[in-house]
Amino acid sequence: MAKPLKKAIGREYRWFAVYTRLNHEKSVEKSLLDLNIEAYLPTIRTLHTWSDRNKWVETPLFKSYVFVRVSNKEYFKVLHVSSVLNYICFGGQASVIPDQQIEMVKRILREDMECEVANRFPEPRDLVQITTGPLAGQQGEVVKCDGKNYMLLRIDHLSHCLMVRIENSSFRKVSLKTYVTN
Repeated sequence: MAKPLKKAIGREYRWFAVYTRLNHEKSVEKSLLDLNIEAYLPTIRTLHTWSDRNKWVETPLFKSYVFVRVSNKEYFKVLHVSSVLNYICFGGQASVIPDQQIEMVKRILREDMECEVANRFPEPRDLVQITTGPLAGQQGEVVKCDGKNYMLLRIDHLSHCLMVRIENSSFRKVSLKTYVTN
């Protein structure tokens, strides 16, 4: 079982990711919210095709993960929620997800930007600053996929990254000296 971080003592709230049973993400989020625990399940609309029909459905952006914002007071309550398997841990301790990464995911989904999740971390690429659009002012990496540019948002300790489609004219390269990691 994951030990709470020593830095998250008392009433300080931090974001963590919990691993859930497959396809139980929505019920876990609802159970956490019913317990007044702040939970966030990023979802995207995808078209599912069956033999007799097509239907748009909301699916989790990150399969089997739900984000929770807790202090030590709620930390162990989360583990007692049905279908929660554990916190995502490294070195035996639950991994803190920086607030700005959660906010960036929320902004990308709120703006309905074209994105996809990759469960690999590509090698670092060109460092850029977004100059126009909903992500203006943000810095990150750009990768090319199928001839299109994507800004890469690495989600700490999840072994996943979010690739957001950006136009060639919406960013400029920055030097390593001016690049600030989030």
